[in-house]
Amino acid sequence: MKKILFKFFLFGLAMQAFAQSDSSELLQIKQILIEGNYKTKPQIITRELSFEIDSTYTRYQLDSMFVWNKNRIYGTNLFNKVDISLINIEEGKTDVRILVDERWYLYPLPIFRLTDRNFNDWWVNRDRDLSRVNYGLKLTQFNFRGRNEILRLWLQTGFETVLNLYYQVPYIDKKQKNGLLFSTSYFESKNVPITTIENVRRFASSRENVLRRAYRNSVVHSYRSSFYSYHLTSLRHTRVDVADTVASLNPNYLGEGRTQQQSFSLGYTYVWDRRNNPNYPTRGAWYRLGLSKHGLGIYNDGVDYWSARANLTKYWAFKDNFFLVGNISALSTFPVRNQSYFNYSSVGFLKEIIRGYDLNIIEASSYVLQRNEFKHQLFGRKYNISKVMPVRQFQTFPIIIYGKVYFDQGYAVGYPDYDGSDLLTDQYLYSVGTGLDLVLVNDFTFRFELSRNSQGNNYFFVNILSLF
Repeated sequence: MKKILFKFFLFGLAMQAFAQSDSSELLQIKQILIEGNYKTKPQIITRELSFEIDSTYTRYQLDSMFVWNKNRIYGTNLFNKVDISLINIEEGKTDVRILVDERWYLYPLPIFRLTDRNFNDWWVNRDRDLSRVNYGLKLTQFNFRGRNEILRLWLQTGFETVLNLYYQVPYIDKKQKNGLLFSTSYFESKNVPITTIENVRRFASSRENVLRRAYRNSVVHSYRSSFYSYHLTSLRHTRVDVADTVASLNPNYLGEGRTQQQSFSLGYTYVWDRRNNPNYPTRGAWYRLGLSKHGLGIYNDGVDYWSARANLTKYWAFKDNFFLVGNISALSTFPVRNQSYFNYSSVGFLKEIIRGYDLNIIEASSYVLQRNEFKHQLFGRKYNISKVMPVRQFQTFPIIIYGKVYFDQGYAVGYPDYDGSDLLTDQYLYSVGTGLDLVLVNDFTFRFELSRNSQGNNYFFVNILSLF
């Protein structure tokens, strides 16, 4: 028996020595072979790699780099699946094979969306009014020209008319560091939120007359200084015209009873992004810091203030599919006096929200939010639906379900001489809750959440898209 145990011991030592020597083996990269990129240009993929041809690495270094390189390539949102492996290993040299499965890139989608901040706001505050629906066509071409460019045309009518043309070029130079984004939009509405009462927006409506027209044009320059760091500089022009009715109902809508407001805004934003998946991340970190000047002195329309934003999010992954995310989001505007209602900043839009307060809009000159979520993957499976789906890119249908608990807290500073949101400003707010996240194809997410807030109210809310 002792001899058998001794042999097992020697065998274990030999295997450990073999594994150590294998992981420390030096390999020189001869070629990088990319397969499956029928449309995507190779340089869009190789831009995300931290290793180079003719360079030498240990096998351990390559294994570590492959993990993050795979995440970065997947993070371009161009592929359903990415795999990186070593092939043709011989005499200290190797080839690297990158196998990608391209997504479907042309999406002519019908628009059928609510004009309200979220589904819950429409369901409760607007009494499920179907007239508050926008409809039309959104035509998006991802990976335009195979260069990860995005070209989008938005044609919308209904509760609000919107025309938008959007074109993003991630790289305009050979080193793939500088990019540009252009956007031009026109908005027209016969229904306008003119004030807020007890944290709910109130609308003015007209059947015949347009109450508000808005024009917005912007250009953004991006500079990618490293794999994870981005610097964004933006210039935006906004013009708003409102009917006399709006100005009379709320003289501070554009300030001092104005019916027109024009302004330029100049902003800088720094982004550090090291998430494993930009749509539904479970590990890594995402930081965003920004400073903007609204009103550059070109127009005398009462727009003259600064805004500073911060968003810091950290993701942790543990054993057995447990995950934790912590987020801090903050905004400060200054000076706060003489700002018009149209330019008020708010808690309650998109991802700037405290769960459990989905029904409330909180206009605030400054705020800080801190959200925490602990979750566990309850179910994860990919289904082959090729028998009913002829398009190859959609023949695999994933379903992932996460169970979660969360704790959110925040504080919002109200605007002076404004009582539309004073029920929830200048006080500590918090909520606790539990829920489920349903993640489908292309990481499209439904959130089902049961919350109890610091006012003692219990709510069940349904939301679309991940919060973090």
